[in-house]
Amino acid sequence: MSRSLFTESLERGVAAHQAGKLDEALKSYRAALKIQPNDAEASSLCGLALLHGGEAAEAMPLLQHAVAQEPEQVGFRLNLAEGLAQTGKPEAAMAELRRILARVPTNAVALSRLHGLESEALLAARDWARLYASALAWTKADLGATAAWRALARAAFEDGLLIEAIRAFERALALSKPTAADLTAYAGLCLQALDFDAASRALDQAEALDPNFAQMLASRALVLMYLGHFEEAEASCARAIQQAPDFVPAYSTLSRLRRGALQDAHVRTLQGLARRPDVDLDHRIPAMFAIAHAHDARGDAAAAFAAYEEAHQLALERDALEKRTYDPAQDAARLQRIVDLSSKAPDIAPLSDAPRPIFVVGMPRSGTTLIESMLGAHSRVFPCGERPAMRQVLSMLLDLERAPDESILQDCAKLYFRDLPNIGRAEHVTDKHPRNYEAAGLIARLLPNAMILNVRRNPAETCLSIYRQEFNKHWTFTHRLTDIAEHYVRYAELAAYWERTLPGRFLTIQYEDFVADFANAAPRLVEACRLAWEPQCLEYQKSTRAIATFSTVQARAPVASGNGRARLYEKHLAPLVAALEAAGVDLETGALKGSPRDDRDR
Repeated sequence: MSRSLFTESLERGVAAHQAGKLDEALKSYRAALKIQPNDAEASSLCGLALLHGGEAAEAMPLLQHAVAQEPEQVGFRLNLAEGLAQTGKPEAAMAELRRILARVPTNAVALSRLHGLESEALLAARDWARLYASALAWTKADLGATAAWRALARAAFEDGLLIEAIRAFERALALSKPTAADLTAYAGLCLQALDFDAASRALDQAEALDPNFAQMLASRALVLMYLGHFEEAEASCARAIQQAPDFVPAYSTLSRLRRGALQDAHVRTLQGLARRPDVDLDHRIPAMFAIAHAHDARGDAAAAFAAYEEAHQLALERDALEKRTYDPAQDAARLQRIVDLSSKAPDIAPLSDAPRPIFVVGMPRSGTTLIESMLGAHSRVFPCGERPAMRQVLSMLLDLERAPDESILQDCAKLYFRDLPNIGRAEHVTDKHPRNYEAAGLIARLLPNAMILNVRRNPAETCLSIYRQEFNKHWTFTHRLTDIAEHYVRYAELAAYWERTLPGRFLTIQYEDFVADFANAAPRLVEACRLAWEPQCLEYQKSTRAIATFSTVQARAPVASGNGRARLYEKHLAPLVAALEAAGVDLETGALKGSPRDDRDR
């Protein structure tokens, strides 16, 4: 009789639990435990219901008792693992799940929960390489796990694999009912990959779900800014800040739109956020940069420089957490490997069905945006911005254990053109990723019809401008002026080498000279790129195409050198200037002394 009552109570509890009626379920489970106090199943189910009701302290002894009574029962261990995870003991939870998998390797629930916990732990540790491996294994084990694809997207993004991140996030969206937050996050990835059409579509969908979602409004502002719709972008930033006063990305975009001139109230908000240890570093860093820009806009170089230093210190803290650092010796060795690789690579024929690339390279903040914008106004040229494709090709070639043959290089050339946007009738594409200067020799082998334009600017102005911007975390040399100087020297040395070894293919443009004689220099450069001159190139600011760089606002303004800021920060730049001068860098042009200089502005 008691056994029958026990069974009935347990069954009623399970039915109520499944229906979400926790109070009723607990009443039935407790009734069952009164009849059979040591029953493992009743203990585990009651503990699980308590856990789901937020009563973890009361739940855990029951969950542990069930496993102690019947240690071979998989379900009881799964419930205990859930309890351990919810009570802040992920390592213990994972240990329980591994015990299950040691006996039943195919247990899908245990596998999924283990991968989920591993992903959470690796995300918290900012261990992107291990998160990528874990998430990839998770997707293979369970193709339908939305969380797995999200984790893979995050890891791929953090490692700079933008296209893979987008594809993974698309799988996650397909497996779920996307929210405004999901669609906005996807739009952010598309923006990183310079796919403005996809980003805009996703933001339209997000807005339809929640027109006041702050993150959507901030992302919309970013798109509008890139397209040159500055007033609309400001209005969208204002709406985002009204909805979420602590959302830093909205202030960052507003700072760029206003060239740093933020209101006092905005600066005070950012100061509070930047110094709060509970705010994520990925928001504290841009908050401090916006504060620095505000001081700079007001002409207070001392306060601005102090804030830039603080921003970079926060960035270095993030780098330390993610075990990332800038090693000058390693950087120099890597560049030498690239030179050696390019000298051993064979020449290949250009792809017959591909557009002709025009690479705009140099140090960041050297004027590459102006050159690409001017060329991009040409009817036969499609500006692609800072494409990551050549960086991926270079990484793949550096991983080879032997010199690449023609077949490998042909595959690399095809990879470079993969994922190009719709270029319409254009026959030429520009690629202005600055660091493609490293790969100039390989570009000459891979893409023999490509043009490489090296933009060079006053080195102190260039290096200061780098220091004043928040680059993504893969630009590890940008956080110390001495590291920036070191990297500049490597650039100057390599540029001089390419000038000698790639005559006619690697053309150097002195930015100051180009700007000073823009009306004549622009036609000469267009003709040097084997294009017929088109007058609209002089009025590139009127183009409706997106300009997705730090210089997006300046690029819509009349042509100007922008030099002169280095004088305001002169006393702070002494170590940088000394390092450049000691290495033989011309402090006016940025050229390595003794390198060819007769090709300026051709």
